[in-house]
Amino acid sequence: MKTVTTALLALLVAPALLAAEEWPTRPVKIVVPFAPGSTPDMVGRVIADGLQARHPGISVIVENKPGASGNTGTDYVAKSEPDGTTIGISLGGPLAINTLLFSKLPYDPAKDIAPITMLTALPSVLVVPSSLGTNTVADFVALLKKDAGKVSYGSIGAGSLSQLCMEAIGLKAGGGKMVHVPFGGSPQAVTALIRGDVQAACPPSRSHRSSPRVRSRSWR
Repeated sequence: MKTVTTALLALLVAPALLAAEEWPTRPVKIVVPFAPGSTPDMVGRVIADGLQARHPGISVIVENKPGASGNTGTDYVAKSEPDGTTIGISLGGPLAINTLLFSKLPYDPAKDIAPITMLTALPSVLVVPSSLGTNTVADFVALLKKDAGKVSYGSIGAGSLSQLCMEAIGLKAGGGKMVHVPFGGSPQAVTALIRGDVQAACPPSRSHRSSPRVRSRSWR
């Protein structure tokens, strides 16, 4: 199975970046639209630690605002004061995919958010518990062809890449429809998988690689 790559983006609701010597003059808030422990949350905390070390006199806070497939936190960033002190970490879902899946978003990604840079890229990985008895993708597809309705899968939200990956596998199998169980983030989805509450998931891999643009920029 080919891996599906997604990206994390940093967002800043400011018409222009303040001069380096003027920023930051107030506490900085990094908003993550997914649950604590998720990949965007981990990336946000790495950035927060770097900014805090670089600006020891200014507080840098990570605030999680999960909900609505990432729309809640992203909307919070979009509606924040454009003073350079609110930064968002987001995925392709709230920034692009959700514009196609939701009839109306509370924000306009093209007008209300200014992207800064690509932070990291990571593949999505199909995972199932060993108790399912499927050791290969072919085994899993065969199970779906037999009775997909008995298979439930967890995702990080309706319309998320993790849901679209699983639905694509289901379509490829040509069987019935799996049961979708959305969660607020990948930690909850993986926990549900371990507990046996769901039988599959396609979460972002924790083994990610940094963007070359980020590697060339020091936060220290």
